[in-house]
Amino acid sequence: MNRLLLVTVVVMMSACKPIWYKPAEPAETLWQQRSVKLAALNNWSIKGRTAITQGSEGWTAGLNWQDLPERYQIALTGPFAQGGAVLTGDNQQVVLTMADGTTVSAATPEALLKDNLGIHMPVSALRDWVRGLPYQKYPVESMQLDIEGRITHLKQKDWQIEILRYVPFEHYYMPAKIFIKHPDINLKLIIRDWERAK
Repeated sequence: MNRLLLVTVVVMMSACKPIWYKPAEPAETLWQQRSVKLAALNNWSIKGRTAITQGSEGWTAGLNWQDLPERYQIALTGPFAQGGAVLTGDNQQVVLTMADGTTVSAATPEALLKDNLGIHMPVSALRDWVRGLPYQKYPVESMQLDIEGRITHLKQKDWQIEILRYVPFEHYYMPAKIFIKHPDINLKLIIRDWERAK
């Protein structure tokens, strides 16, 4: 019986990377290679959920995000979005469409969400963070990598980003669980699906 148990444990361990697994290249080298590939990934779609805590208030919403080089669309559903809201942006403007069909526009998605939904959501930065990249317009104050060269902790300005889980998508490994902290807001993203945008 004990021998059978030992064999079972050995087989299970052999199916996974051993605890002493170490990539052939340093994490920093792998990160440089990875960041170049991720920066070129400009056609993607994610589905999942988000939870926001802002002061004493909190909201949750379903999330469907389509991102292409020339435009993006973020659909929010649930109480957080007051029944539903769609944020569409391109190089010219950003438009927010509410559940009742009302539309408003602004130069930035952050201004639209803050003025109309009362939410401080860093949409522009999130386009990089959800891919596992630093936001290109903010300086990197600190960054930690796992042994595969993937970001686990990142600090930019007043934002702290923690990526707790990655999942395979084509030949990439993409974030699936992200916690973002700011003095004014806490944001959680649970990404269920990574796909190509349609």
